[in-house]
Amino acid sequence: MKPQRFSLMSPILLVRSLQVLWRPAKAAMLIAVLALSTLPSVAFAGVAEATVSKNVIALGDALQLTVSVDESVSNDALDLSPLDKDFIYGRPSVSSNTSYINGNFSRTTVWRVAIAGKRVGNVTIPSLTIDDMTTEPITVQVVDAGDKGAQGDTQAVEVIATLDRHDGYIGETFNYRVRLMIGTRLDSPALQAPFGEGMDVAQVGDDVQAEAVVNGRRYVVISRQYQITPTQAGELTLEGAVFSGTEVKGNSWGSSVGLPISRQANSLTLNIAPKPADYKGLWLPTPDLDLTQRWEPNTLSESTNAQVGEPINRVISLKIKNIAQSAMPNLNLDYPTSVSVYSDKPEYSEDGDYTVMTVKQVIIPRQAGDVTLPPLSINWFNTSRKLPETSKIEGLTLSIEAGENTPNTQPIMPDVALTPSAPAPSNSENVVITAGYWPWATGFFAVLWLGTLGMYLRRPKVMVPQNNATARQSIKGTDNALLALKTAVNANDAVAVSTHYRNWQNGHLPFELREGIDAEISAMMASRYRPQAESWDNSELLSLLSQAETVSKDSAKKATKKGGSLSELTP
Repeated sequence: MKPQRFSLMSPILLVRSLQVLWRPAKAAMLIAVLALSTLPSVAFAGVAEATVSKNVIALGDALQLTVSVDESVSNDALDLSPLDKDFIYGRPSVSSNTSYINGNFSRTTVWRVAIAGKRVGNVTIPSLTIDDMTTEPITVQVVDAGDKGAQGDTQAVEVIATLDRHDGYIGETFNYRVRLMIGTRLDSPALQAPFGEGMDVAQVGDDVQAEAVVNGRRYVVISRQYQITPTQAGELTLEGAVFSGTEVKGNSWGSSVGLPISRQANSLTLNIAPKPADYKGLWLPTPDLDLTQRWEPNTLSESTNAQVGEPINRVISLKIKNIAQSAMPNLNLDYPTSVSVYSDKPEYSEDGDYTVMTVKQVIIPRQAGDVTLPPLSINWFNTSRKLPETSKIEGLTLSIEAGENTPNTQPIMPDVALTPSAPAPSNSENVVITAGYWPWATGFFAVLWLGTLGMYLRRPKVMVPQNNATARQSIKGTDNALLALKTAVNANDAVAVSTHYRNWQNGHLPFELREGIDAEISAMMASRYRPQAESWDNSELLSLLSQAETVSKDSAKKATKKGGSLSELTP
C-alpha cells in the first residue's frame, strides 16, 4: 500500500514545487519585459519631416503642409502657433499607423493642414516641434493673384544640367549630366537631349531614378548622362536638355485638368582648342591613357619556350579617359608568317570617365625555331600636359620546339634498292643472279632461332611488382582536361578551347585521331576569329573527342588491371 500512496501523492508535490520555483522566475521575467519595453524610447530618437505640395502659391490660395514623425504620439503634440505670423491655417487632420514587417515594429503619425500666405513675397514656414523632434524650415514664394507666375507652379518640374569642364580639345569627350526633378503628377513626360552646332551628342548608360526632399518638397529625381564630342574648334554653345509633358491638376477619383509644361536647362559654353599643327599620327586627345597586356599561360613571362601547335593567348587592354567608343583606335599588329593568329572582336566597357577596349588574340606557332611576337605602341596627345606622348607594350621572343603531339610532316623516303616497284635503269639488260650459299645459311640460323624460342617458352615466368599509380594519375588528369575541353567546345568558347587543348596530354591517341582533332580545332579558331570566315559546326569535333574519351577509358582500365596484379617480366 505504501508504494501506491507514494505514486498518488508525487504529482501533487511536484506541482507545489513548481509553483514555488515559478514565483521568482515570473517576477524576473516581468522585470525583463518592462526593461525591454523601455529600450526603443531610450535607444532610438524619432525623426520629424515637413513637406509642402508646392512652393509657389498665389495670394489667397492654399497649399498643403504635411508633417510626419516615426513615432506614436498624441494628436495634439504638433504646435502650429509658429505659423501665425505669416500664414493662415485650418484645423489639421491626424492619422497614425502601426505595422509589423519582418519582426520590426513601425509607428508613424501624420498631420495634414492647409495653409495660405498673408502677404506677397518669400515667406518661411518655421521649424515645428513635436515632443523632442523638430522639422526643417521651408521657403514658400507667395505671388500676387494677377502675376503670371501664379498661373503655373514653376518649381513643379526642374531641369538641372552640369558639365564636367568647359575647356578641351577637338575630339575630346565632355560628360554632361542632367537631373530631372519632378514634384507633381505628370502625363506623357519626355526629355530631349542637349544639342548644339559642331558637336556630337550620345546618351551613356541608363537612367537612374531616386527620391529627394528639396526645400520641403518631395521630388522624383531622374538622372541621365550624355557624352558631348566637339567636331570643330572654337567657342561652342551647348543648348540645354528640354523637358516636355502635361501636369495633371485634380485628384485621381474626380475631374482633372491637364496643363502643358515645358522646362529647359541652361545653355553652356565650350571652349574647344584645335589639334596642334605639328602633331603627327593618330589624334587621341586625353588626359590619361593606359595600355597593358597579359600573356597566357603566365609562365611565358619567366620561360620563353613553347611548342608547335601550343596556343598562346594575348590579351591587350586599352583604357582612355574622355574618349568615346567610336573614337577608340584599331589595334593592328604585324605577326610573322610562322604563327597563326586569331583575333577576337574588341570588347568595350565603361569605367567612370574611361572607355575600356579589350582585345583577345590566340597565337599558334606553326613551325619550330625562334619567333618574335611584335610590340605595340600608341601615340596620343596629353591634354593635361599639352604634349604628345607614346604608350607601348613589349613583344615576346620565343623558342618554338616540336612537341610530342606534333605530326611528322616529312615523308619517309623509301630505299630504292629494296622497293619492288622501283624502276630499273633504262640501259639495263636481263641478268641472271645466282643465290650462292645465302639460302643455306639463312635456313641454318632460322632453325637456331626457333630452338631458342622453344626454350624460352618453357622457362618459368618471373613475376615482379609493378607500380602504376603514376600512370593512373596521369590518365586521370588527362580525362579531366578532356572533359573541360569538351565543355568549352559545346559552349563555342575559343579562348577556353585553346587553354584546355594546351593542357590536354593526347600523346596516347592514334596519329589519325590526333590529326583530325587538330584540323577541327584549327577550323573552329578560323570561324571564331576571322571576320569573313564561314560558320563552323562543332559536331565533328565533339565526335572525335568522344572517340578520344573511349581510348582514354580503355587505357585507364588497362592501367587499373595491371596495378591490381603482378605483371610478367618480359626480357
